[in-house]
Amino acid sequence: EELEAIQESLAPLHLAGKLDSFGLYIYALALKGRELLAEARQVLAESLSQFPWNWSAWLDLVSICSDFAGMEEARLQLRLPQHWTTMLFEAALLMETQRNDKALALYTGLSRHFGSSSYITAQIAGCHYNMRNFSVSQKLFEEIRSKDPHRLESLDTYSNILYVKEASAALSHLARAAVKIDKFSPETSCIVGNYYSLKGSHEKAVQYFRRALSLNRNFTPAWILTGHEYMELKNTPAAIEAYRTAVSINHRDYRGWYGLGQTYELLSLYSYALYYYRKAMTLRPTDARMWCAMAGCYDNMEGRELEAVKCYEKAYRNSDQEGIALPRLARLHSDLGQKERAAHYYKEILVAAGAMATPARPGLSEKSVEALAFLMRYYKQLGQLEKCQECAMRLMDTAGAEKDE
Repeated sequence: EELEAIQESLAPLHLAGKLDSFGLYIYALALKGRELLAEARQVLAESLSQFPWNWSAWLDLVSICSDFAGMEEARLQLRLPQHWTTMLFEAALLMETQRNDKALALYTGLSRHFGSSSYITAQIAGCHYNMRNFSVSQKLFEEIRSKDPHRLESLDTYSNILYVKEASAALSHLARAAVKIDKFSPETSCIVGNYYSLKGSHEKAVQYFRRALSLNRNFTPAWILTGHEYMELKNTPAAIEAYRTAVSINHRDYRGWYGLGQTYELLSLYSYALYYYRKAMTLRPTDARMWCAMAGCYDNMEGRELEAVKCYEKAYRNSDQEGIALPRLARLHSDLGQKERAAHYYKEILVAAGAMATPARPGLSEKSVEALAFLMRYYKQLGQLEKCQECAMRLMDTAGAEKDE
């Protein structure tokens, strides 16, 4: 009701052209709050044309422009000012829509003019984090901390990197430092929650993530982390609720959709899981994890092997860092009777493991042993006895059924 009253009182002033940039900004917030997004975009653009230094207005514009197909559409629909802040908006929008390579290029260019800006350095670190270049991102966050030790913004992302790397000492130090700076910040609560999660204290982690949400109900990372913790606690209804809230706040955040897919896959509801994984894949089409997740669902559904193969092939072409796609492709082709294709992928496994270049030795990975055993039988069927013998010799130093064979 209050938003409607504000809109009604400011609408005639807007039509009469009597609102300055800040009056237009308040009017745009009222429109945004009432879900009148197209009108809010135009009024925000009008406000920023008058006063382009209002960064809050730019951030609000980013939040309601994420459904644009690209920057070209944004430029066509919005008459944005010819100003350097427009470049910051474009980079932020590219990052929001997961066009991280383009955002990184734009931020790198801007950093030449604003080299001391912690914000731009943090955005570059965020781009690398989204692209899973964790070491580069970690180095940039450490640089920010040394330059601006009281800055908390984006440090929850830094804590995610430390969590993934299982750097418990560094994460503990970060948590203590964040509490000293501002213990009532949602970022601080997420950092401390990540620390307890890494220690395996998932109930305690949930408490801190819920505290972050009590400080800011729209803090999407906290909803997603809450969902992860409920998954660890096997509380799938609560996990689903947390992930659903995350995507309702920001439907462009693939992590919420991916979390929902994982939850329904855990419940063996593969059709539901596929729906959510597809949503995540649409937002991250070059992320091998999305394709592997979809392939895993198809793999568990009767008669969907060909779809699984296509998804695993997509994952392999998109640099599957976790090495899930190649073994599954080899096994699926073998199960489908496509021995030549299976042999191709088993050779790729050996190349990736370095097993083709060196003699077999104790400590060969299970994938390499599986590949050598298949290729030994494959070459025997083809009558290529030298290659068959080579694979057999490499298997001699391994323990298990393959050696007996």
